[in-house]
Amino acid sequence: MERLPLPAKFVRPLGYPKVSDLPRHRQEGLRAFWLDGLFASLAGGFADPYYTLYMLSLSATNAQIGLVNTLTQLIGATMAIPGSAIADRTGRYKSLSLLAGLMSRSMWLVMLISPWILSSHHAVWGVLVAWVAIAGFDALGVAAWTALSADLVPVRLRGGYFASRNIIMQVVRLLAIPFAGIVVDQIGEPDGYQVGLGIAFLVGAVSLFFFSQVPEHIPSTREDRISTWQVVRQARHLPVFTRFLVSHSVLMLGVMIGGPFINVYLVEEAGFSVGTIGFVTTVGVLATMVGMRIMARLYDRLGMIRSMWFGVAVPLIPVVWLWVRHPWEAYIVSILAALTWTGYNLGAFNLLLASTPDEHRPRYIAVYTTVISMVGATGPLLGGWLLDATDFGPVMSLSTIVRALGLILFLALVREPKPVEADRPESA
Repeated sequence: MERLPLPAKFVRPLGYPKVSDLPRHRQEGLRAFWLDGLFASLAGGFADPYYTLYMLSLSATNAQIGLVNTLTQLIGATMAIPGSAIADRTGRYKSLSLLAGLMSRSMWLVMLISPWILSSHHAVWGVLVAWVAIAGFDALGVAAWTALSADLVPVRLRGGYFASRNIIMQVVRLLAIPFAGIVVDQIGEPDGYQVGLGIAFLVGAVSLFFFSQVPEHIPSTREDRISTWQVVRQARHLPVFTRFLVSHSVLMLGVMIGGPFINVYLVEEAGFSVGTIGFVTTVGVLATMVGMRIMARLYDRLGMIRSMWFGVAVPLIPVVWLWVRHPWEAYIVSILAALTWTGYNLGAFNLLLASTPDEHRPRYIAVYTTVISMVGATGPLLGGWLLDATDFGPVMSLSTIVRALGLILFLALVREPKPVEADRPESA
């Protein structure tokens, strides 16, 4: 009997592939990994969209908002390579990912209690440090997590499987985000945010339970060791990986210049309430869900690169936000932004897996994560400084220009990759 995360009548319309020809343990692993994503996204919906607003409720400055985003990128760059080294040397991809996830989720509790144990002046710094620590623990496990997902999901199933997983993640996020916003509106600030963080921690524990059921990576019996510097040199022989890394880095620099300040704009300039901002985010999640279902159907025919071409309007998103003065305008922009990103993001993750070899994949993922984090750290710092010195207009305009440069590089340089290495045997 085929093992599915939910009854077939629910998961098949989402694009979940047929897995009856796979070994039982592989089916169980795919099921557990899918459910882990569901509960992880549900937990994140109560915490992730609101950390900036939580900090603002504790009297955070624009400089502190920029600082927290910069530090999260820097800690990501710092922790990714050690995490990949541990994963590569031990071969314990699941164990490292599980430990990192446990530590990351525990930081939600630190964010929750900071206003209780610290003075009003220092509470915002407690939240800031905890949020940065979350980024650090996530970066520690990201290379192992990505390599484990490549191990677990056969190449021929990746399009439908990851699309269906992403869709259900968006569905539950769609439920969590407005509910969390309502909680804040009803209870008040900052107490409402603290309730959301408590819920996030409990639901996050459920996601860790399912992730613990994913089969562990079986390392190669060979004892060859490779340093990160050797990986960097070998990456020159992986043109698709290298060109994608360069273009995507520039694009993400542009994203991080303006992205962290969109909610700040909606509060300070548009005058939106927390509930309204939560609903704007919810509308975007719904649009992402619809877009992901459409892309799941198109992905197998278009391939990775042409799927990513759907992101051609990504550079326009920041300046379009500047026109928003009423909630209905924000809903439209949120929908358009979500649909624009959907094809690009689905293709980008699969491109990262397809452009790196199975052997030492955590190391390549760490190089990718480190570079993205380093350039991303520059964005919020520059955006925060520019916002304090000028206004939202120059910040969003610069974000648009840099995004456009990254997208032009991608369209000009990156082509559909050939398989880097065959799948692992089914027993792996």
